[in-house]
Amino acid sequence: MVDDEYEIIPTSPIRRLERRMERVEGGSSSSEVHKLIEQVVELIKSNQRIIDDSIKANNDLIAEVSKVPKRVDDLIMEMREFMKLLRTSAESEEVSAVSKEVMEPLVGKMSELIDQNKKNFETNQAALTTLGVIEKRLKRLYYQSGQPATSSSSNQAMDYGR
Repeated sequence: MVDDEYEIIPTSPIRRLERRMERVEGGSSSSEVHKLIEQVVELIKSNQRIIDDSIKANNDLIAEVSKVPKRVDDLIMEMREFMKLLRTSAESEEVSAVSKEVMEPLVGKMSELIDQNKKNFETNQAALTTLGVIEKRLKRLYYQSGQPATSSSSNQAMDYGR
């Protein structure tokens, strides 16, 4: 399968530029040509801002998603400790108000919860990997456009992924 990359930009400014180009080609004055060039430059700057914002948002999202695996690991560890306590209390002969029969379904549900948390962790890892691929594609698109980074925030966003 061929990997095609697409970019979403508003079409109305492009249509206006096309109409103006037709007027310029029809023999309009140099001031209109100058205005057309200014609009093209402004469109390029706008496109660059959109790319910079996308890269920054992507890096912020990666940073937030990268925190999830540690939190899931902590939760799994706490759940295991809780399960050990439940098993210990269920095996104890000194269970007073709660019988082993009552504890067994709870232990089973807790085991299911731990399994579900493991699945969530794996899903989050896959999402993190996908975000890394998206970041690489955005960088490639960014550099293919031939536009060097113009702001320090975009430079920081680009350095994060390296």
